[in-house]
Amino acid sequence: MMTLEEAHAGDILRLVRISDSKLEKNLNRIGLSPGSTFVKFQKEEIGYQSVRVRGEKTNVVLGGGMSAKIIVTRADGSKTPLFEMNSKEEGRIEALSGGPKLHETLETLGLKIGDRIKFLRKLPPMEYVTVLDKKRHLHLQEGIASKIWGVTENQEIQFTSARVWKEFKVCKLLGGTRAQRYLTNLGIKPGTSLILIGIEEGKRIGYGPKGHIAIETKDGFHIYLGPVEADSIYVDVV
Repeated sequence: MMTLEEAHAGDILRLVRISDSKLEKNLNRIGLSPGSTFVKFQKEEIGYQSVRVRGEKTNVVLGGGMSAKIIVTRADGSKTPLFEMNSKEEGRIEALSGGPKLHETLETLGLKIGDRIKFLRKLPPMEYVTVLDKKRHLHLQEGIASKIWGVTENQEIQFTSARVWKEFKVCKLLGGTRAQRYLTNLGIKPGTSLILIGIEEGKRIGYGPKGHIAIETKDGFHIYLGPVEADSIYVDVV
């Protein structure tokens, strides 16, 4: 047993107990009680919206954490993280502040250093309601859904571009190690099948300071927690 603060991001966790009685009552109201399972969110994704961009040969969605690691040179010569660009603004990819997996992900998406890129818009928090292998329903937030690459209707695309009710065969998981572990823990890996049922507005609720950690429940709720709250929640790894 460990506190939520101590648990690794991307692991599926089971709630054991909550030592703060007020927080316990609040979480019980939204369906979290001993035995409930959820996933701890990647910290770098908190506070960043996903973005849609157009490259020289591609139109893709990037998770907010990823877009913050792409450095772009604007037309006036100034440099900025992609995430801080304005809608319709254009520039050139100058450098990446992430590791090899970021380079690999962008290559899969058709982007590389030196390419022209247009920042289309920031995306509102949305979740993709999905069926995995025709059995289990999942709710995927947009930044995570954008890290699934596969084939549907004879075309290789991100899952965020899949059409409703069309089978999507997963070929590759994008993003860093923690994002890939998150998806694998949900049962999504190369060879599995996804079917998009619909896209809904993201469901979010917060306790304590923003921007510390978050969890995602099996029903797609994103619950944001401060350090004191996270230390009062005890969990086991499933």
